[in-house]
Amino acid sequence: MRLKAIILNTFIESIRDKILIILLVIGFILMAGSKFIKPLALGEEAKIIKDLCLSAINFISVLIAILIGGRLIYKEVEKRTIYLVLSKPVKRWEFILGKYIGQMILLFFVLGILTIAFGAVLLLTDTKADYLILLPILLLIFQLSIITSLAIFFSAFATPLTASIFTFIVYIIGHLTRDLKVLSQITKSPVVKLIANFLYYTLPNLSNFDIKGKVVHEIPIFPSHIYLPIIYGLLWSFGLLYFSFLIFERKDF
Repeated sequence: MRLKAIILNTFIESIRDKILIILLVIGFILMAGSKFIKPLALGEEAKIIKDLCLSAINFISVLIAILIGGRLIYKEVEKRTIYLVLSKPVKRWEFILGKYIGQMILLFFVLGILTIAFGAVLLLTDTKADYLILLPILLLIFQLSIITSLAIFFSAFATPLTASIFTFIVYIIGHLTRDLKVLSQITKSPVVKLIANFLYYTLPNLSNFDIKGKVVHEIPIFPSHIYLPIIYGLLWSFGLLYFSFLIFERKDF
């Protein structure tokens, strides 16, 4: 019951956030803009529309996870509501978990709205698509789980701006981990090799979740391309939340 109250409160506060409305509107504009690309696509309009819409969904949902997630804990501290919450029989791990689940419910809600808008664009542009078009969105959920866990982890000891910047940096590097591995193999500098290997082995490989190109260009997708990233995402999320629990337990409230 205590956990449910924290989840509900987190979702309600996040849904009222002005940033959410602004980013959703931007997402709608980006997807609607694909309709005007069709006459210029030179026979590749279907692929371009799908790619643009899926990229917009990814971009907007990631920004929401970072910008809102980075303020989840600090906002409670700033308004001093955390003292009221923790004065009740609420364990600190319940507070963190409630914030995480509330944020994930918000992201499910956002993805639902954006997916419906995507479907509307496909209908309006007469673009054919099968159920495989939903697979990138499925994996996006687990990528967002890692990003949300990262945002909560950083927000447990940093300001919202710092937490958002750190999360965004990890997100960017997380999509470049394969390049870091190649860099470590070809570089002659021991310092560069050390840094590249450190980042490769310590940061999440978020490129595992990006199958958009395969779906859009109809490249065969095997079951391992789906279930392995899901397991990977869950393990990273649980690990980050666990360390967030440890940090938050040592906070002096």
